[in-house]
Formats: sequence, C-alpha cells, structure tokens
Amino acid sequence: MKPRIGINGFGRIGRAIFRINQKYGLFDIAAINDVNPDKRNIAYLLKYDTTYGKAPFDVAANDHSLIADGKQTALYHQQSIADVPWDAHGAEVVVDASGIHKNLQDMEKLRGRVRNFIVTNIPHEVKHSVIFGCNEDALDPKNNFIISANICDAIATGPILRVIESARRITSGFLTTLHPWLSYQNLVDGASASWSRPGDIFSHYALGRASPMNIIPKSTSAMYAVELAMPHLTNKIFSHSFRVPTSIVSCADLILTIDRELSREELIRLFEDFEQKQQHKIIRNSTEPLTSLDYKGEEYSAIIDHRWTKVIDGKTIKLVYWYDNEWGYSCRVVDLLKRLSDLYERTPKSL
Repeated sequence: MKPRIGINGFGRIGRAIFRINQKYGLFDIAAINDVNPDKRNIAYLLKYDTTYGKAPFDVAANDHSLIADGKQTALYHQQSIADVPWDAHGAEVVVDASGIHKNLQDMEKLRGRVRNFIVTNIPHEVKHSVIFGCNEDALDPKNNFIISANICDAIATGPILRVIESARRITSGFLTTLHPWLSYQNLVDGASASWSRPGDIFSHYALGRASPMNIIPKSTSAMYAVELAMPHLTNKIFSHSFRVPTSIVSCADLILTIDRELSREELIRLFEDFEQKQQHKIIRNSTEPLTSLDYKGEEYSAIIDHRWTKVIDGKTIKLVYWYDNEWGYSCRVVDLLKRLSDLYERTPKSL
C-alpha cells in the first residue's frame, strides 16, 4: 500500500502538492481540509489554474469528496486542523499548507493520532527544518512531531551555499530576492493585512500597496531560514527582498566573499559536479538566455544562470539563480514526505 497523507489548506501549495502526486503516484491522499465551504469550487480550482493550466486529469466533487481520475478523497471544511479526523482516514503525515499560525498550536492536540506534521513555512516555534542539499540526512521524525519544509528562498539558496562551502569558507555576503506577489497582497492600495494571523496588520505598510503596479522593497526571512539548517552562517549574510509585479518564478542575486581564491571555472565545476551526483532535483546549471516565465513548472530547487556568474579578485562571487516559488518548492515537500515514509518503513509503528 502507498503511504497515506493529509493536506490541510488547499491553496497554491496544497494544490501543487496534489498535482505533483497525481503525476508521480507516490502517495494516497487520505483527506483534505480547506476553509472554502464549496466542494465544487475546490474541484474547479484544482482543475483550472491560471498559472499552470488545466489539470491533466479528470476532477469533480460530490457532497463529501474530491474526485480525481475516479478516486475519491475525503474533503472537510474545518477552521482548525485539530477538528479533522485524519487518523480515521489512515493519514500518517499531514502537510499544513494553510499558513495559519493557530493551526500550529492546534497540532499538539493530534499527538498520537498522526505520526508527524509538515508545515510549509518557518514558524519560530519549529526549529527542525529541512533543506534538501543541506541537512536532509539529519531528518529526525521521532524527536520532532512538527517539521518545517522551510521556504522557497531558503531551499534555493541553502544548497548553493553548501556547494561553495565544500571548497571555501564564506566570510560575508548579500542576498537579494525578487519574489512574485502573493495572495494576501492587494490589487489596489489597502491595509497590509496578515494572512497567518487574521486581524493583524503588518507594520510594513508598503506591503499593502497595489501589487500589480509596484516593486515593493521588504525584509525577508530567507537567511534566517537558511541559518536553521546552516547555523554557522548566522549574521554573515544579509538578505533583502523585493515583491515584484509578476505572478510566478522568483530570482535571486547572491554576492559572497570567501576566505581563499577560487576561479570562475572552478566555481562552475563545483556546481556541475554537484548536479551530476545529486539524488534529488536540487540544482540545475544553465547558460540559456531565458526569462522568468521560462522557469515556470521547474522541479529543481534552483537553476543557476551562469551567464551572470562572476568572480572578482578570486574572493568575491556573484551568482544569479531562478526558482519556481510554488512548483519547485512543492516538489521538495513531496520529497520530504517520501523521505519520511522511507524512515517509517525502517522504524516501528509507535514512532
């Protein structure tokens, strides 16, 4: 039997995970919970997607379930993750893709009913965070009930830093990310309302400005998220972000100082060697003259655009890389689910 999982929150990431699983058939999705009370609307949003196109499988809904290619998945509309009978449907792991902070607190009520939760963000309360290419070998589900799948910026940046550190020590750096708008932003100017904590207003008022018309500078948790997996880099790399008026695919500009000289050719060779040996789709190297939308649907955590790779005086490095902030990230969540299920097979059911 395939491992059984649940999905809490059927928005951009929840639906991407579902589509990826339909493509590869790794899991049985036991149950889905979303606050949208209209099951047929949930089915419609899975079937038709402005970014990724029409689903390549049949989608429908009845009064109780979502139906994909004839297979039914129980569908709930609870406000709290704790009110969903995940265990009754045999779900061992539940992915919380809702982003709602209260669900993090409510997960504790489900100890003993599911093995683990994966959260698709980096709550400060959750210290066990996984970045493939950095620390996936340290995954410890037995001692960590809640595991963070980290964030898109960090799963792209962390492996790149790790590859460089396999040859040289990083002494300082700057990271600038260009991130597409997100669903909680406004079409026209308004309050910068928090999605994760309903009722709160972000102190960064500029984030409430019209997203299709502005480049909005903002702080980012990108390096904090990387440091969870690479704590020795704490306070060495400063990160900054811009929300840009595009719908999908992020880009990052990374400038680093290293302790010993490294040529451009040696640097690129490090990344090429990593790509050849990697077990997951983490880094891809490219020199094609492409733009952001050309990377839509990419399954890799990061695609390094070596047209812009520079090394000055042997110790200053500049890299540009792209990543699909929804699809690429969701692929790593699926990899994390697969790795958990592999660990479960080697451990007793009482884990």
